[in-house]
Amino acid sequence: MIVDSTVLISLGNLGKIELIKDCIIPENVLKEITNEPAKSALLTLSFQKVAPSKKSSEKSLSLLGDKYESGDPDIIALLLDFPSSLIASNDKRLRSICRALGEKVTGTLGILINSVKKYNISKEEALMILDKLNKMGFRMSLELYKTIREIIEQNKF
Repeated sequence: MIVDSTVLISLGNLGKIELIKDCIIPENVLKEITNEPAKSALLTLSFQKVAPSKKSSEKSLSLLGDKYESGDPDIIALLLDFPSSLIASNDKRLRSICRALGEKVTGTLGILINSVKKYNISKEEALMILDKLNKMGFRMSLELYKTIREIIEQNKF
């Protein structure tokens, strides 16, 4: 799984970064995580820091229409270097491009549901995390909040 800063920050700020398992993080994504507690939470995470190939970096910049390397182009570049990888991001633009490339995408809420599914956390803990995300201003509609809550409560995986 290739992870974007949006997921690392949301779970890191909650002290739940351990819900992410064995992942790849681009170097430029790590540079985007500057605030605590998410920055310190990275120290507890098992991950590979990877730089994309030059060829993939150039192609991703072109695909995105960006001029400078940063986290988003590096996510796309690593996806080009490692096809069929799962991308974890909450960024709408990045998710859309990954889907357009035919790749699978998840985000903080998908990781939360998957953690319950694999019995890494209880339903009660997952609901508590969902409520904390909601209270800290995580971007989700009321409809999405209710849907995720129902999925967790009723084990609709």
